[in-house]
Amino acid sequence: MQLIDAIRTSLKAAKVPGQVSAKAIALVEEVLETYNIRSTRELYELPDWNLWLVMIKSLLSPLSRLLRREGYCHANSFVVGALMTLDERIAALIREWVRTRCSAGNDPCCKNPPCCNLV
Repeated sequence: MQLIDAIRTSLKAAKVPGQVSAKAIALVEEVLETYNIRSTRELYELPDWNLWLVMIKSLLSPLSRLLRREGYCHANSFVVGALMTLDERIAALIREWVRTRCSAGNDPCCKNPPCCNLV
């Protein structure tokens, strides 16, 4: 699936170690299984609210916390950048999510410009 490939490639580009990457990919696969999404086409066909629920609430937010907790905050920019290239609707949701988190000051990664230069 294109989503998993994009995340895997971005983690590799960010030089995230294999054990952390494995946790991240397992999280992504769990989310896709939870929402019964078996293809990229199914993901893109979701209504806006469901797309937000899957991509932001269930996938990107927990993935961001995992990377931050494991000490790879810099990898968030790689993952976010890769996901934004998948689809314009996804990119718009991510831009809004980053803008909201950073303007609220509740994400320590936002204080590190390379992590959050995406808005």
